[in-house]
Amino acid sequence: MRKDILLAALFLTTLLTSCSKLDELFGKDDRLRAGSASTAVTDDGQLYNMSFDEWCYDNGDIVCYDSLATDDQKKVWGSANASTASFNKPTCVPDSVMVAVEGKGKNAVKLKTQLINALVVKKLAAGSIFTGSMGSTNYTKMTATLNWGIPFSFRPKALEGYACYLPKNINIVNSPYEDRKGTLDNGHVFVLLTDWDRQFTVDPAKDQFVDPDDEHVIGYGKVTFDRTMDGYEKFRINIDYRDDRTPKFVVIVASSSALGDYFTGGEGSTLFLDEFKFIY
Repeated sequence: MRKDILLAALFLTTLLTSCSKLDELFGKDDRLRAGSASTAVTDDGQLYNMSFDEWCYDNGDIVCYDSLATDDQKKVWGSANASTASFNKPTCVPDSVMVAVEGKGKNAVKLKTQLINALVVKKLAAGSIFTGSMGSTNYTKMTATLNWGIPFSFRPKALEGYACYLPKNINIVNSPYEDRKGTLDNGHVFVLLTDWDRQFTVDPAKDQFVDPDDEHVIGYGKVTFDRTMDGYEKFRINIDYRDDRTPKFVVIVASSSALGDYFTGGEGSTLFLDEFKFIY
């Protein structure tokens, strides 16, 4: 058998095996429902591991929790590592050098936009971290669903943290963003407070995304990073509430390429994040 065909078959087998394990682990209908979390949220309204200090390997994947985390805590921070790591390109990893607060055991999260080569298909994978978990995988379109949000009933005024952004020019574009090619990439962090009854499933294959103007969104805030930073800069996302409803879910999403959901971005764009905290 030709070497290139053998390697292609090996890549495909690795991908399908990884995706199959994901489906077994999470399941298509295993979305968190409102009020189901406990140890994931502290009594003063903070989320588990907002410092991004705790990491380990679980089923061969790099995950944002420690080895002693409870089941609830394991469901707080999700990423796409389970799919991209099959090609030795994890997009969400810890970094113990580039930290906002130094000290023993301190880490930050490093999000890096990668170009994934799978057989004849090339897909841009933005580095991202979000509250929630991976869902199922669309093998035909090389996409995966994401279950956004964890149960949460507080009303923070803002989200604060530290960011250092190192963007590249956008070199991979998809409709409707062809005009962005050659422009500087953007990264972002945004927060949603919602009254969903269960997690929202983001599905790029079906063009199914969260609309911040949806009636179920109670509060929303966002910060965009659009320039190269020399080091960490503190940011604050003020959350704009539309009424006095009590939230049922909180969504925090961070991405090294803001248009990554549309497979548009700059290969190599990197966003470091550290020390998140809700302000009340």
